[in-house]
Amino acid sequence: MSTSAFAELFVKEIVNDLVWREAELAIMRKQLLQTTVSSPQEQTLLRANVALLYAHYEGFCKFCVGVYIEALKKRKLKRKDLKWKIAAHSMKQFFLELKRHEHHDEFFTQFMDELNDRLDETAEFDNIGETSNLWPDLLLSWLNRLDLKSKNVEEQTHYLHELVYSRNKIAHGQRLTIATREAFDSYFKAAMLAMHEVALGVADALEQRSYQRFSVVSTILNHATPVGA
Repeated sequence: MSTSAFAELFVKEIVNDLVWREAELAIMRKQLLQTTVSSPQEQTLLRANVALLYAHYEGFCKFCVGVYIEALKKRKLKRKDLKWKIAAHSMKQFFLELKRHEHHDEFFTQFMDELNDRLDETAEFDNIGETSNLWPDLLLSWLNRLDLKSKNVEEQTHYLHELVYSRNKIAHGQRLTIATREAFDSYFKAAMLAMHEVALGVADALEQRSYQRFSVVSTILNHATPVGA
């Protein structure tokens, strides 16, 4: 399968997932706009819109990252053929082993003895796991580990934080009063920017193969001179 065809399969999954989510959000938003300003109905629909918006923000971002990880797994690339940031993300087990050493010499010995072999192995990736609160700093950590774009998420951190906070109050049955539709619009804009950035970042990475390094890997171990040489 060609690289473009491979990428298209995963990008199509992302597009299809985004379409139904945006359609559902549009329906709820339309109902909100049809209510009288400052009415009890408006407050009820504001709460409902916040809860639904958060659900799709979390669900879609997790879906996109999951699709990207699945695509990387299927590529079956060696770590030395990946960008270092992504390769490092796939070496979690190795790093855990190194951390167990109490003495620096033991740490350094294992690191030097095994690094080249680890880089020559096929990269393996853990799934992102479950989370009930997709705070912006958590999303940023995912994007950073996978070397994906994060400019919009960084710029919208305040509103994304408020979205998660507001959703949590609703989820725990607490009374939440959102002052205006404009306040909700700020959450909505932030969530949409984040969702689209994650989607486009994954799509671009797959289509351009930006996860892959094309230069020859040279580590200090490659240049080591055998004893007696």
